[in-house]
Amino acid sequence: MALFSKLQKRFKRKRRTNSAGFRDYRSEKAPLRKRRPVNPKVRKAIKAKTKPKSPKVIRLMRWLKVIAAALSFAVVFWFFFVSKTFDIQAVTVSSDSDFILEEKSAVTTYLQDYLGDNLFSFNTREHSALLLEEYSNLKSISIDRDLWHTLDVSLESYSDIANIQVSHEDGSKQYFIVNELGIISGAGTTNEYLPTVVMDVTGTDLDLQEGSEEETSPLSMGENLIEAEVIQTLLDVEKDFEGKFNMQIFEVHYLKRAREIHLYTERYFFVWLDLTQDVEEQLNKLKKSMTELNIYEAPLLYIDLRITGQNGEKVIYKLSVSEEN
Repeated sequence: MALFSKLQKRFKRKRRTNSAGFRDYRSEKAPLRKRRPVNPKVRKAIKAKTKPKSPKVIRLMRWLKVIAAALSFAVVFWFFFVSKTFDIQAVTVSSDSDFILEEKSAVTTYLQDYLGDNLFSFNTREHSALLLEEYSNLKSISIDRDLWHTLDVSLESYSDIANIQVSHEDGSKQYFIVNELGIISGAGTTNEYLPTVVMDVTGTDLDLQEGSEEETSPLSMGENLIEAEVIQTLLDVEKDFEGKFNMQIFEVHYLKRAREIHLYTERYFFVWLDLTQDVEEQLNKLKKSMTELNIYEAPLLYIDLRITGQNGEKVIYKLSVSEEN
């Protein structure tokens, strides 16, 4: 045991060293690696190539820029709005219909008063609104600037919407075409692609006057033959009936004085409706009555939906075999 302790102490002494150059316990003959010295890079101050501008020079440059910008703006403004480069020298007006020739001439005369004015300062929207308010037959007015000296104007009229066959008390008839406003756009003619409304004017101011020297109607081109709301209602009722009952309407009869509409169907019977009441409710009333009345097979002469019963469902009809309900 004492021998082991001596050997241990001796071994520990051999591992100790007091040498300042000692690196590790490897062999002293092992080559030593030298570290490269760290040389921090020192940035040299960049010398200013030019001297800083004085505050007076800076203020002067700013003022020069402002003056240059103002002069540029003045030149541009003068070129576009003051010089004669963009003066209005011509007005061209086009229309989609010969029916508005009078309005076309009036619009041309109106705009010619602005010849010589600046093209860019002319307010196209304002003048379009004024002209539309003045001429109700025009649906829209488009005014465009055509560089360099021209105003291009496009007039749009209201579309033709229906043929009107006017039936007078004496049996005479007149034929017209009316536009969306109910204004006559064609006299003595019809359009095969438009629906036809037979209008009974008996007892109205549109009927022929008996005993007059000239048996003529006061109806003429450009006059209002039927209210816009009424003609639109008549056409809507026709479409609504065909959609609800899958039955074509041959003719729409409008009784102006009685304010009634009579639909003549492909089954050769009439459906009477009152325009002073809700037309939709009258058609719905017929729809509900079809559980008892077969309008597709019954030999009907007419169906009267004008009468309002206590429950609002009363439907009167007449059969061609003289069976009435």
